[in-house]
Amino acid sequence: MNFKSLANFSSILKQAGLALAWLASAGIASAAVPVIQGRWEFVVTSGDNSTQLTTMGQSIFSTYLLQTPGSTVLTNMSAFTTDTVACDTVSYNNITVANSSVDALGNVVVDFTVSVTGQTPFHYVFTGLLAQGPPKVITGTYQRSSGGCTQGSLGSGTADGNFTATWFDDLSGTWMGAFDAPDVGSGPLAVSASFTLTTNTDKTLSGTISILGSGLVNSSGTACIANPVTLQPNMAAGVSQSSGAGFELFGTDANGTEVWVNTVATNTDGSVAAVGEDNPADGTAGTANDGTNLAYTAYYGISGGPCDGLGGGDAPFVLVNKIKKPKKGHDGPHGRDGQHGPRGGHIQSVRSTED
Repeated sequence: MNFKSLANFSSILKQAGLALAWLASAGIASAAVPVIQGRWEFVVTSGDNSTQLTTMGQSIFSTYLLQTPGSTVLTNMSAFTTDTVACDTVSYNNITVANSSVDALGNVVVDFTVSVTGQTPFHYVFTGLLAQGPPKVITGTYQRSSGGCTQGSLGSGTADGNFTATWFDDLSGTWMGAFDAPDVGSGPLAVSASFTLTTNTDKTLSGTISILGSGLVNSSGTACIANPVTLQPNMAAGVSQSSGAGFELFGTDANGTEVWVNTVATNTDGSVAAVGEDNPADGTAGTANDGTNLAYTAYYGISGGPCDGLGGGDAPFVLVNKIKKPKKGHDGPHGRDGQHGPRGGHIQSVRSTED
């Protein structure tokens, strides 16, 4: 190669190097880390022992994962995280996510560390692969602490079973639905109502609940609620927030009457709309709309006012339609044993309606 040819070759290399440098600076040379922040429902689909299945059903973690834009590090909103693990005698606000990550290829590790007073924290570590969907899911295997509830070691590293985690979008917009009668005794039927909800920057919920018409009344015909019910940020009964497939609302009406609602995303047949969280367990029913968040089924309760103590179970409020905004030019926590209901009491599990 003569000197002129060598000079030309050198010039080509320099130009190629500049081009590669430009591509790298533009972010094209390396894949972006996928965004997985939001509501997730981690469902154990195999590997639960008989005690777990008999006492609590499937092991499930409902959480809100946090991720700084562009970061691989995952944490969680501990106050919004619940579980159905039989070893966890608290199951509320005692679960943290640390040493967890997602990479550019969608490989995800989520380590739920569960703290119980007087015991060594135990772990459930979920390792899987992200699929953008819809629905957006993570599937893979998990490992729980060896020795059960009181030992923190993960042991040999052998997987204990399989899982699927389903993502649910932040709540924003207005839904229409209807209240039904309480479980015991008589009560109002199909009372139309609307929810308008916003997810705040701290991931709490704000908004209003409005009864439409005059259908929600007591035996004397007095209206139970003075519209609207406004969600309050500092109620002793609880904080309005979403986690996994569900959400909880706490608010007061114009007269100070307290109202709470505990809600879960459901399919049209009433089954929970998270992949793998279906009844029957073989998945032959309740899977058509998993993860698409088409409807919500809820429990509600009223404290104070002319309808003190009124409440319902089974499926007293079904939010069937989300009102879409016109165009210009889609989980506490839901029915977990140990969650807080009105005045800090416990609320019945919505899962009991599927058994």
